[in-house]
Amino acid sequence: MIEEKILTPILEYYMNAPFEKVILNIQIKELVDTIRNMRIIIYSNDHGPPHFHVVSKDNSIDAKFRIKDCVQISGEINSKDLKRIQAFHADMKTQKVMEMIWNKRN
Repeated sequence: MIEEKILTPILEYYMNAPFEKVILNIQIKELVDTIRNMRIIIYSNDHGPPHFHVVSKDNSIDAKFRIKDCVQISGEINSKDLKRIQAFHADMKTQKVMEMIWNKRN
């Protein structure tokens, strides 16, 4: 069975891996909001600085922004969508929610 051939090595790896390694590698994404075709996501156990991801449904946008000031860290995004993200981020409530999500997981 094809599933058995695929799953067996994966299960063997995780069953033999130290508990800390398995737990620390688990990434949980939390959807903050959706703007047009873009999802605003924060991942647990992600590296600093505190940031959020913007990913479009068609994967044409995959960018990261600092939560503190909405400065773009990486990726590419067109100017129209960038303005939408900045307008979304300008709301103090939005910033507080993102900070809470980041602090809850990291």
